[in-house]
Amino acid sequence: MTEEIDFEPPVEIGFKFEKPLRLTVEEISTFAELSGDFNPVHHDEEIAKASRFGGIIACGPHSSSLFMGSCATHIAPGYLVMGMEFEVQFLAPLRPDTDLKIHWTMTTVIPKPKLNGYIVVAEGGIVSGEIDIITGKGTGLVIRE
Repeated sequence: MTEEIDFEPPVEIGFKFEKPLRLTVEEISTFAELSGDFNPVHHDEEIAKASRFGGIIACGPHSSSLFMGSCATHIAPGYLVMGMEFEVQFLAPLRPDTDLKIHWTMTTVIPKPKLNGYIVVAEGGIVSGEIDIITGKGTGLVIRE
């Protein structure tokens, strides 16, 4: 007897979504503080200005959290999307008060009858204009709520 998934895949290969993003200095500092990152480039404008970055920047966990969280939220609304693996490359600093865009494209959808769901793989990133801030790939399991 072959197991079957009791729902159709809620997403297809090639599905894309984008989400605009803009962070304030206060949001950057608060996230860094809450995550235990007291590097002054996330908190102190004078020290940050004197650094190679020329001003306040978001910490890596902040940008990667926004990136990964958007995938879980927007891949399949109405379904549970559980992250299994993410890989992220940090390419440029994420600066406050900058228009950013998070984007994802679905590359793989694999039925997993034993889990009554689908393994999905997506690739994407965060960009500022033409500049890649981060790029990455995520794998998750999509199941019904």
